[in-house]
Parts: sequence; C-alpha cells; structure tokens
Amino acid sequence: MPRNPNKIDYSGGFPENFEIFSALQDTRKSGHTLHHFGEIIFMAFTCIVCGVKSYELMEEFCKLRRKWFAKWLTLPNGIPSYNTFSRVIEGLDPVLFSECIIAHLKLNEIELSAGQIAIDGKALRGSKTKEDRHIHAVSAWACDQGLTLAQAFVDEKSNEITAVPELLKMLNLEGAVVSLDAMGTQRDNASRIDDAGGAYVLSVKGNQGDLHKELIDQFQFAARQLETKKLSKKNWSEHHQEEKNRGRVEKRRTIVCHNLDWMDPKILAAWQGLACIILVQRQVLLKSGEWRTEVHYYISSLKGVKAKKMQQYIRNHWRIENSCHWVLDTLFREDHNQTGKRNAAKNLSTLRRIALNALKKASDHSTRKRPSSLTKKQLRAAHDEAYLEEVLSLV
Repeated sequence: MPRNPNKIDYSGGFPENFEIFSALQDTRKSGHTLHHFGEIIFMAFTCIVCGVKSYELMEEFCKLRRKWFAKWLTLPNGIPSYNTFSRVIEGLDPVLFSECIIAHLKLNEIELSAGQIAIDGKALRGSKTKEDRHIHAVSAWACDQGLTLAQAFVDEKSNEITAVPELLKMLNLEGAVVSLDAMGTQRDNASRIDDAGGAYVLSVKGNQGDLHKELIDQFQFAARQLETKKLSKKNWSEHHQEEKNRGRVEKRRTIVCHNLDWMDPKILAAWQGLACIILVQRQVLLKSGEWRTEVHYYISSLKGVKAKKMQQYIRNHWRIENSCHWVLDTLFREDHNQTGKRNAAKNLSTLRRIALNALKKASDHSTRKRPSSLTKKQLRAAHDEAYLEEVLSLV
C-alpha cells in the first residue's frame, strides 16, 4: 500500500525566502511521500547553516528544534528520516541546483560583475569511492565582496579546462577582472572574457609552451637592463613590497611590460586582448637564514595598469583559497564529508556555498574591536533562534 494513499501533492511547500529553490524538480514518486519537498530542502539548509554535517544529525537536529520548525513549516508527518534527506538531496539535478547560487544573489540585488572575480577549483575529497575519483568543483569568487558567485562541476572523465567555460557563461563579466590559474589559461577563455567586456589576469606555466618561453626570454632581457636602469618607464613598471608577519619575512617584486611590439605576432594574435605581461618574484626567508625564491609569469588584457595595482590583482586571486576553500574545509568540514553518491556530494557542496554566503552577510554581534568569526556566527545561529531567522532571511 502506498504511503500517500490520498495522493497529496508534496512536491512544493517552499517557505518564504526560499523561492530560489522552486525551480528544482521533486524526483520522488507521489505515492510514496510523506513530507513536502520544499520543507525538506529548507530543513537541510538550516542544518548546514548551523554546522550539522550528516543526514543522521540532520534528523536529530530537526527533532530537537521541531517546535521552531513548526513556526515556518506544516510538517504534515513530523520530521523526515535521515533516509529521506538522503534520497531528496541525491535526486536533485546538480547543475540546476548550482544555478540557485546565482538566483540567490540576484534576489538579494548583488551585482555579479563588480570588482575582481577569481576562478579556481576545489576537490571534494570525501566523495572519493572505490569506483570513482573525488568530485572536482570550480567556483567563481567575488574577491571584494567575499561571496561565491557560481559553481560548476568537472566532468568525471575531464578536468577544469572543460568546466571553466561553463562557469564563465553563468557570469556577467562586464567590467570585471577575471583571474585564473594556469589550468584555466586557455585562448578560448581569454576570448570569452574579452568578448563579454571583462579583463583577464592569467597565470602562465609550461603548459603554454611558446608563450611561456616568450615571457621567460623577455624578462631575462629586462633583468639585464634593470641593472643599468635602461628600461623605459613608459613601457615598463616595477613594484617592490616587503612583509613581516608572525616571524615570516617575504619580499615581492612585480615587473610589468606594457609594450608587446617585440612579441611573436602569431603568439600575440592568439591571445585576444592581450595588453601586457607580468613577472612576480617571491622571496621567503627560511629558518636557515637562506632565501627561497619563486618566479611566476602572467598575461593580462588590462591596459595601463601599473605594477603595484597588478600585484594587488594577483594576490587577491588567492582569496578564493583563504576565504572560501579553506573556510569550507574548517567551518563545514567539506573534505571530511564521506558522501559517496555523486549528485548528493555536489548538491551538499552547493548548499554549503549558499550557507557561507549567508553567514558572511549576517550581522556581527561581536563586542570586541575585531568582527565575529564565521565559527561564532555559526554557533550563534545554532543556539539563537532570532539570529538563525536573520541568517535564513538572507537566502
């Protein structure tokens, strides 16, 4: 006998402020449902905001907070079981679900093209099984606002090269500066960003053979000329910076060549909008007293941007690692999540990013000079119902 003999439609039921998820399709069979689809999504998201990290704990958390959930939900048959949470999240279309991030930002009137957008990949290491390698997600991060703008997943038999173009299609790049690491440094990506009205800063390594050699040769020439101060200030700019932080001493030297008349015409023509090349030399003082030196090369379509500003763009790119990927691992324990089912792992990843966006925008209750950490915000959301309601209202 079916669990839903009266054929009640449980495929909706999204509470207020959760309309962004209404485009999702309920894949459950109508004769075997007991809980509203939208209410299950709401409860799962609430659990993740509060730091709950497994389906079993979702069920337990919701039972403990049943009285509060009843203020917002109908709960026709009580709290769903952990198996229900699992089935619903696994049944969602990951591509459609990841698009909810963009919908969430648009509803909150956040401009996607403002400032710098860093694009980088992250492995969901806990998703690895005996049969499948771990899932790889590629995210777009608004460096100035500290928000995830969009997310795409790498095809099981591919790499980031195929995912980056899909991510770029989701974004409004007009007026934005897009930064990518070497894996994303592809001519098609440069053309796509330039055609969309954006600018790019792309890391160049050995995978771009001829281009990489051209950059090395030109900066070796520049190094010889710098000793005699013969480089034209019109065509070259240079910036030095030294930082001392917690006993770590680091020096950075950024050189930008603004005139590319010397470059091989075929190479120059292959990179649409290419306006300058960049060298960044990093030196770190080791405990042994020796200096460790690293040299990195970049290309950019930014015109007239001097070395100091260019260094800022390059350093800002790594905010996606420090302020997004690292936080997902420490706050939400993403790498430790052992969800092996492919769709579920992807959809939980999307829920975490929307939750991170909401927590970052939530009000700060710190009584100290420095703002509250995200850990404190998450703890407050788990124990202060009024604050939790504020966080959920930001979705």
